[in-house]
Amino acid sequence: MNAYFEYLNGSDLPEHPKQVFSLAEKSLRPLLESGLPAHVSHLIAATTCPDSLAPSLGQLIVEKFNHSLKNCHSIDIVQGCAGGVTAMILGSQLAEINKSSVLIVQADAAKKATSKSKGINKIFGNGSFASLISYNDSAKGLLHSKSRQYKGLSEVVTVNLGHNTAEIIMKEKKDIVSNPRIHLGLSMNNLLAIRLMRNAEEFYIDFVKEATTPDIMILHQVNPIILRHLESVFKKYKFEFVNVSESTGNCGVASVGIALNSVKDTIQGKKVLLCSFGTGGVITAGLWQC
Repeated sequence: MNAYFEYLNGSDLPEHPKQVFSLAEKSLRPLLESGLPAHVSHLIAATTCPDSLAPSLGQLIVEKFNHSLKNCHSIDIVQGCAGGVTAMILGSQLAEINKSSVLIVQADAAKKATSKSKGINKIFGNGSFASLISYNDSAKGLLHSKSRQYKGLSEVVTVNLGHNTAEIIMKEKKDIVSNPRIHLGLSMNNLLAIRLMRNAEEFYIDFVKEATTPDIMILHQVNPIILRHLESVFKKYKFEFVNVSESTGNCGVASVGIALNSVKDTIQGKKVLLCSFGTGGVITAGLWQC
């Protein structure tokens, strides 16, 4: 695995075209240069706000690195923050079914997705994570996964890009040119976010009943305040709680992967729970034996 992130503790970051693809490349290239296994069956690319809907992030990656990925099936996941762990779960399942290797790339220019006039802009960074999941005949791998979408919380995070964009532009044409992201970019409803977080412990209890307890928990690095609260909630369960939000910022779909990469040298032989939440009012988790 490999990760890359940019965060200046609330300060502005440089912006440029195809920034999500560029971020993805920074994590992916070292894996490609180290050499891929012979049978890489799939590429899974996850993001929240792609540079473009078409061509997709996955298609751009295959186009750029065709010599390494020309025989891969490319899958794009545009599912918001919950898509990071979804990609890891799907990659593990595909590797198991096909007895193959699966390449996973998660990238978000999360800072760029938000309006500078909104307070949440300061918590975001830009980043990416790339991982190669390979099948082997052992007890290692994905042990259990679970996902739940909570009713009434689907608009906890919104990105107003799609067929409704034209209507929003016409309605908000007064300032759409000077500040388009305030209407079209990423927004978070704090009240709905709090309601979603209140379900976190119940989700965890149900999860471990179906599986087993983890040694390490890594949650979506939403922001330092929420992560400190969740750390206090889960303190009684006696596992290692990973919180790197103050140093990385919230890098959207890549945040869980970036946090995982920060402890990759200590996870051998341990059970690691990855859990992402947010967009759509979704909580998604997977437990891996490393």
